[in-house]
Amino acid sequence: METGKKNYIDQIYHFKGKWDIPSLCGLKVIQRPGKTIVIATNLYEENPGTSISRWSPQLATTICNELGIKAEELIFIEHNPDIHSRLEFYAETFDIVEFDRDGERFVNPQWKRVGREEVEELIA
Repeated sequence: METGKKNYIDQIYHFKGKWDIPSLCGLKVIQRPGKTIVIATNLYEENPGTSISRWSPQLATTICNELGIKAEELIFIEHNPDIHSRLEFYAETFDIVEFDRDGERFVNPQWKRVGREEVEELIA
């Protein structure tokens, strides 16, 4: 992040999703030497709009532009919290999302499932 920016952010983040529908997610940004970890958390029922999984390239591009994060230092993680359902789909997951670049935009997301331990190591 640019000089003068916070080294840690933990907030609800509002963004324009598909068709400019107001959307929101949890957002944690942790600055470490040479890398910036961005963790976007799906808020399920609290989110009236687009899910982060459907909007990850646009979301990552917007966050980087707004916070001055260098694309080459970005580690973007999608977090789906456990909502205590019997359905495995709603178990907690973390995915590191890698993107291709098209000029200043991120495109073509590729998800890699990782465990909580790996995420904790990244932010330690």
